[in-house]
Amino acid sequence: MKAFDLMSTDLEAARENATITEIGTRLILRSINGLPIIEEDGKVIGILTIIDILRAIKENKDLDTLKAKDLMTSNPKTVNQQTDMIEIIKLMDNEGIEMVPVVDENNDNRLIGVVSRKDILEEKFNERFVTLGMKKTITKSMGE
Repeated sequence: MKAFDLMSTDLEAARENATITEIGTRLILRSINGLPIIEEDGKVIGILTIIDILRAIKENKDLDTLKAKDLMTSNPKTVNQQTDMIEIIKLMDNEGIEMVPVVDENNDNRLIGVVSRKDILEEKFNERFVTLGMKKTITKSMGE
């Protein structure tokens, strides 16, 4: 299984000048743990996670004036569409990351999707349920 099979394409991304309040709100509304930070042309330049925001809260920083570029991890690890699932899992484990952007290496590393630990788990369980003759998407049957 490859990144292409696992990645979410209905994704959230933000620009480096977005406020942390704006990004935090989007994370909550979408029930996600982080998002890629992109340039205007879609090139990935960073990752911002809930953990980054929690650190800012702990340090009593003003989330309304703080920008994504102030907290993001720059030059994040990325994968391409053909990266194998096991390689992605190893990358996540070795780097201690929850998600990895999928980029188009033939198009200036523009963002095309994201693979999260949850995406991998869902795909593996969906695969098992399909084998048992059940519906492919268990999340839909659970009302999500």
